Amino acid sequence: MKKKITVFVSYARANRDLATRFLKAFQEQTRPSRRYQYDFWQDQNILVGEKWHEEIQHAVKQCDVGLVLVSPAFLGSQYIQAQELPGLLKDKHRLVIPVLLQPIDLDRHDLKGLQRSQIFRLDRVRFAAPKAYGECSSRQRDQFALELFRQVETRLDNKLTK
Repeated sequence: MKKKITVFVSYARANRDLATRFLKAFQEQTRPSRRYQYDFWQDQNILVGEKWHEEIQHAVKQCDVGLVLVSPAFLGSQYIQAQELPGLLKDKHRLVIPVLLQPIDLDRHDLKGLQRSQIFRLDRVRFAAPKAYGECSSRQRDQFALELFRQVETRLDNKLTK
């Protein structure tokens, strides 16, 4: 029996198209997982007429993993900064997985508390520097999703066997 893992996906609306492409590739990697059944929650799950702020706060509290898709727009979002990140970061038992969706300046941008965490980027010997998802070619995007999947599974294995 697979363990159910609820994943709260946080991204800036300005990045919706790129975030959707990333999530499709990442979800393809998670579906055949041997140990975990991933259930992804995003704001698109909110039904018409529901109180969107309350739904987001409930989803943040209930998730096992916070998957934060970092970009300049993400770091500049007042809502994410004030409402999503504090809830995700305050629970020491929750895994927060920052993923570089678009390039940022790690030294000059305010990372809103994420500077304490390793931000996932695709790193290869032939790269001058690790790449954000948005910088990757089509083939590299598949590698990005696969490598992230491996690292998330390792983090879950480590957390759940302690």
